[in-house]
Amino acid sequence: MKASFYIIVICSFSLTSRGLAQQAQVTAGPYGVFIQFEKLLHGPQYVVERLLIGANNTTKPDWKPVCTTDKPPQSAQDLTARLAILTRKNPLYELPNDSLTQLLYGRYHSISSVDSLGTYAYNPQYLEALGLGFLDTEVMQGRRYDYRISPLRTSAGAVYHNPPTVSVPGSGLTTTIKSVSYSTNGNEVKIKYHIKKARPDIAGARILRASYAQTGFSECPAEWRFRKGDKDSLFLEITDHNARRKMLYSYIVFLKDFLGNESNASDTITITNLRPQEALPTIYSIKTSSEEVSSAIRVAWKLSSTRDLQGIEIWRSEQFDSEYKSIGTASATDTVFYDNVVEPVRGYYYQIRLNGTYDRSSQSVRVSGMLKANRPALLSPAHFTLTESNDTLYFRWQSADFDTRGYYLYFSNSQSDSLKLYSDIILASGLTMNYQVPIKRLAIGVGYRWAVAAINTSYNVGPMSEPVYSQPRYPDRLAAPLNPEMLYQEGRALLVWENMRTIDPYILGYIVERKADDEKVFKEIYRQTIDDKSRNNYEDLTVKPGQQYNYRIRAYGMNKKLSAFSTEITYFKSLPPVLSVRGLNVMATNKGVRVAWDTPFDVPDKIVVYRYTEKTIAPKVIGSVAGQQAEFIDKYATPGIAYHYSIVVVGTDKRESAPTDLVGVQWR
Repeated sequence: MKASFYIIVICSFSLTSRGLAQQAQVTAGPYGVFIQFEKLLHGPQYVVERLLIGANNTTKPDWKPVCTTDKPPQSAQDLTARLAILTRKNPLYELPNDSLTQLLYGRYHSISSVDSLGTYAYNPQYLEALGLGFLDTEVMQGRRYDYRISPLRTSAGAVYHNPPTVSVPGSGLTTTIKSVSYSTNGNEVKIKYHIKKARPDIAGARILRASYAQTGFSECPAEWRFRKGDKDSLFLEITDHNARRKMLYSYIVFLKDFLGNESNASDTITITNLRPQEALPTIYSIKTSSEEVSSAIRVAWKLSSTRDLQGIEIWRSEQFDSEYKSIGTASATDTVFYDNVVEPVRGYYYQIRLNGTYDRSSQSVRVSGMLKANRPALLSPAHFTLTESNDTLYFRWQSADFDTRGYYLYFSNSQSDSLKLYSDIILASGLTMNYQVPIKRLAIGVGYRWAVAAINTSYNVGPMSEPVYSQPRYPDRLAAPLNPEMLYQEGRALLVWENMRTIDPYILGYIVERKADDEKVFKEIYRQTIDDKSRNNYEDLTVKPGQQYNYRIRAYGMNKKLSAFSTEITYFKSLPPVLSVRGLNVMATNKGVRVAWDTPFDVPDKIVVYRYTEKTIAPKVIGSVAGQQAEFIDKYATPGIAYHYSIVVVGTDKRESAPTDLVGVQWR
């Protein structure tokens, strides 16, 4: 059954190939264990021995001789005879074709590696006939075995090759198989399967069949063959000549390799063996139309006949490729079905399936249908409210009508302008609807007018609700004043800074704070009003010389929003120095030592007189007079002692002048 397949393979061999010897391999299955010695052709004969794992041979392994291989075939007739003899060992082995064997032997004689034989390199029957392997059929299922292989008649001691331990039977095939088509003529059933992940060691198929009402599957003597498709695809074709007319059958197929290992089961396909004239009618056409009066979609069809037709199933889905569900059944003579469980302006897909006396059709072509918009939207949403919390606008309203599909939210930043669409459709989810708008998505400093309108299942938009209003949003932070600068003026401090309103239009004004050097905290001394909003300066008329002041500025806006403080800037103007007196002179009189000076231009608080002697370490205050006086009499001066005098002026703010130069006198 596979001869034509191998002819195609062998004729496509490459002209050059290079084979390499490899480690011996073993493969197990229900039909035995196959040992492949190597891949190089024209090699020596081999001796094969077997050891049962788990037997009581701990002292000395009990290796059993299995076989001694024959010499390589010497002619095409020799190869044919070997292949014919080997068919007794395996039910999947086939009698050789003379012409094919002649072609194969010619190829074998001129190459050195079995890889150049294409698919035959995976066929145990041909590998054994060529002296490259051996099928051991004397193994027991459920046991484990070791093998060792050695070349025959070596001059030195035996050199063994030990392939891996093998368990009987082997693992199943990973190949999968799926039905793609079938045909019947009343006398036979033909099924075509696609083989996924095809392997070169696939050797046959096991076909199971169950008749109608039969409780289980049994093996079916159907014919099978492999056929190559496009792009190296592989198909299995089976023909069941024992199928009775008008009988219902189910089929399952297993693939098998040369050692009897099977794949997973194919899908189950159920077929009625009918003649062409007994098959289900042909569906000529399927059409849909919108019936607005009855709010339904009309599905109409036309069949070639109604013979042996029991009924027609109508299936529907909202997706083109999947999730079809039966929505109704029509009699064999009906040609129209009305689907009134639909919503307007929503797409649906339909297909019909025919139920015959002996069979049921597969799904038909799919057609789309839609009910046109047929219901007006008359009601507006009720109780539309707006609340604001955590920087979010929360809208809430009551459902408009029973067939409401969703809602649209509208807005405007002007009382006179028309409302514009704000949201995509908000799908209806109950009697009470809620919707949120993050305030950060709205423009800063703008108030909005909002309304909501319903859209029904006919996609008609109804009237808007009563509007609600949201308050303007202002930035969380204002721009801090930059580059403060102090301008010193006579008797005042002029503070200027960058006008931040050109950068931040949400600034309403500025706040100036001041801290004197004798204060611990800043105090607000100026808050700009709207009347002088263009000003970016402040003139402090309360500063005093000799005292340090620190200033800082911040901006303020709506909702009591404040900016960060500017950098601090300092104002300090030192006091003018207290001037000493001029014209100091000292002279002795009969009343004492007279100390005189010129009257100061600015009358001080007082004038302090200091006296020094040769024995004085530090100056000594001997008296003081009012600031408007110009002399002082030292009544306590002792005659005969040299004195030196110095004057210090004390101002009205208690600051003192530098002492005058010493002026001396000798009183005799």
